Amino acid sequence: LVGRTVREALAGAGPAEAAAARADGFLRRLPHGWDTPLDELRLSGGELQRLGLARLLARPTRVVVLDDATSGLDLATEYQVTEALDHATHGRTRLVIAHRATIAARADLVAWLDAGLLRALAPHDTLLAHPDYRATLADTALQATAAG
Repeated sequence: LVGRTVREALAGAGPAEAAAARADGFLRRLPHGWDTPLDELRLSGGELQRLGLARLLARPTRVVVLDDATSGLDLATEYQVTEALDHATHGRTRLVIAHRATIAARADLVAWLDAGLLRALAPHDTLLAHPDYRATLADTALQATAAG
């Protein structure tokens, strides 16, 4: 995070973006809220990710690139944040780099990369037929379900 306070670090993001990124709850609990100095922050990886997402949502870009943007979140929060991102980035092109099946399942199209090469380009449901694809996913519970 860059700046002196949380407000400066969020670079134009407001309460709506913080709520969409599910950061509003922990921001309200900070000693000085949005004006808490960054050097007083003690945040988890997931909280830092949510601040980054709030900052991203404040920018009206046509293309959004998310690199494991929800990997530090528990599954329930990931679902809430992903729903909010779907709504907030509607109409934008999104390139999402992910290792979780739950994220891949939401994509229109999945580019399956293996050792730096494009192995397949297809919807997630189609790729699930390949055991090697299932093995690359971080969702072990889904792997077991898909394999059974």
